Amino acid sequence: MEAQDQLFLAFGYCIFMLLVSFIFMKFPPKKMNYFYGYRTRRSMANQQIWRVANEYSAKLMVKITLISFALPPVLYFLYPQLNLLITIIIHTVMLLSTLYFTEKLLNKDFDRNGNPK
Repeated sequence: MEAQDQLFLAFGYCIFMLLVSFIFMKFPPKKMNYFYGYRTRRSMANQQIWRVANEYSAKLMVKITLISFALPPVLYFLYPQLNLLITIIIHTVMLLSTLYFTEKLLNKDFDRNGNPK
């Protein structure tokens, strides 16, 4: 695949992930469920934690995805033939950091029983 095609596909991936992030932010899950939303044992302790965790993680996903738009043009000059693959890998690792930061927020704001600190 040509380097230019890799660049366009990497940007397309970023646009798709931004769309998914905006949908998650605009239409957060109202009630706890096992299909949609930020689902960890901690976030499902009660409805208040569920709401905070989903709002925070959705905003963080949008920020991370916006930052990831810088990857394709940089990678175009460094690794043009691997642009899409490296963009997806780095973006995925960045998205996984959402778990760490959201759990850190929940630990700061709520005790182990799910009560606000």
